[in-house]
Amino acid sequence: MDHAVARPCSTGRARLMCGLAGLIRHDGHAPAQVERVLAMRERQRHRGPDGRGLWHDQHAVLAHDRLALLDAEHGAQPMCSADHRYVLVYNGEIYNYAELRRELSGHWSFRTNTDTEVVLAAYAVWGEACLRRFNGMFAFLVWDAHRQRAFAARDRLGVKPFVYLQQGAEFLFASEAKGLLPAMQAPRANIDAVLEYLVAPFFSGVTQPMFDGMAYLPPGHLLRVDRDGLQLSRWAPEIAENPAAKADDVAHALRERLAAAVQRSLIADTPVGLFFSGGLDSTLIGGLARAAGATPSCFTIRFEDHHRYDYTRSLIVASDDQPFAEQAANELGLPREDVAPTRSTLAQDLLQLATQNDALPAWEQELAQHYLARAASTRVKAVLVGDAADETHYGYHFLLDPHATRDPTHILQRLTADPYLRPGVLAQPLQHYGEVYRELATAAGHDWHTPASRVRATQWLVRHRWLQRLLHNGDIHGMAHGLEARVPFSDTEVLDLAATIPAELALRDGVEKAMLREASRGALPEAVRLRRKSALPKDQGNGEALRQHAREILATDADRIAGLLDVPRLRRRCADPSPLNEHERAVMFRACSLAHWSRVHGVSMP
Repeated sequence: MDHAVARPCSTGRARLMCGLAGLIRHDGHAPAQVERVLAMRERQRHRGPDGRGLWHDQHAVLAHDRLALLDAEHGAQPMCSADHRYVLVYNGEIYNYAELRRELSGHWSFRTNTDTEVVLAAYAVWGEACLRRFNGMFAFLVWDAHRQRAFAARDRLGVKPFVYLQQGAEFLFASEAKGLLPAMQAPRANIDAVLEYLVAPFFSGVTQPMFDGMAYLPPGHLLRVDRDGLQLSRWAPEIAENPAAKADDVAHALRERLAAAVQRSLIADTPVGLFFSGGLDSTLIGGLARAAGATPSCFTIRFEDHHRYDYTRSLIVASDDQPFAEQAANELGLPREDVAPTRSTLAQDLLQLATQNDALPAWEQELAQHYLARAASTRVKAVLVGDAADETHYGYHFLLDPHATRDPTHILQRLTADPYLRPGVLAQPLQHYGEVYRELATAAGHDWHTPASRVRATQWLVRHRWLQRLLHNGDIHGMAHGLEARVPFSDTEVLDLAATIPAELALRDGVEKAMLREASRGALPEAVRLRRKSALPKDQGNGEALRQHAREILATDADRIAGLLDVPRLRRRCADPSPLNEHERAVMFRACSLAHWSRVHGVSMP
């Protein structure tokens, strides 16, 4: 089939990041819903500063806001095929688009140099089989006007978001959950999701949105929408470990594939930056970028009085990144700058965090993501990040702790402790969610019968729950500032190899991420190559400011959280002048975030 030329259905440009919004209904009344879809798009206007577009027929309304990193003049969306059969809205980056473009050129007359048109052509020519050819991060929907059917898909890890809502005869979709709020009469909290957030924030907000009735398109899945309803299925392959894998072969292949992934991630018509901690993952990306001839601007978080605090924690470790980043950047010859926020704006920053993260801010370190994205967005449109390295390469040292991996409940006990729930809301909350996660891992073929199987089961949870939350946060905080996060460790070729590495190799000699460290040998300073995993820092000195803000929230918005949290107990702790411990700080942070989230999004709470 030759679909000839792709034509942008809209070429309007405005000062409004890649955001999708739309509506499908099969009663012929879609045009009457254009204003609702425009309101949905407006709610996500931060995602697309370079262009906006709208298309509709009798059964579909599609809208888009765009960040242009390649061929800025010709990538307007929604994009139509020449015969107007297919209409595409798309968010992401297809890193092998040039190779695919050459392969498709015999069936399609290209008019742009965008990966958007490659996605459209690939679906028109190959159908659903196109998904296994894409190497990149993506979420998109194609409307087939001839068959009156929509097809949506999301990348393997879920780097790019897609959320939807079936409301009567209508199917609505958006990039962010809050993008669907204008289409709802009176949004209500999804109590199950909010409870999971309060008890197990690291694993929350990834399988179900915080708003009742909405659903996420799961990573690695596709969705068909037609008159008969919705059909969800997995498209991404399941790749098994290779027990015969040899360390030298794995390390060599990993080095080569990462180098290629970084090079692909650097493709853009505008400068690309790097979030840089001086740790293994970000420094390896920086070193490979430098070897490819690039000098990305590096951004490092640095808090006030950073040198005064002990960053050691029980299950994860955080440290002051600045001295490590400075040394590593100097050795690699990369430009670097510190991002140094001030505590005086904590209250406003917490409000903004809850406004932009519709899955609810899970931990204080999200403030660092917010500050980094805000600073980097003044210099670049895209940054490389080290996300997914730890979660796909056995990078957490608690995987080596037999007590931590004994059962999911033990992980929750050390991560979250007492969630301060209102009495009667949920009996034994940590045990409850521990059992939920145990059942999820068991259903995926894992068990806790032996030490080795416990490590694999725990890694499965990290890979399928923790990682999704991290990727969601990276997208949401970057896009809030018009900044795209590019994730070399999510590259298809890198993921394919990582999935084959046995746990015994990945944790060889009792060292987490052993194969990635081996792949880095000779490419990085030894101090960096052997540096222990360190979490994104938080401001250890703002505990009192956080307590004060919680006190203010409890004075004005206690009713918003009183149905789920023990407000009298929170008030007593706020009145106690003794310093907050780590878990108490986390409780205060989530209480403030929940109150802000409920208010700014107009959500009805129990």
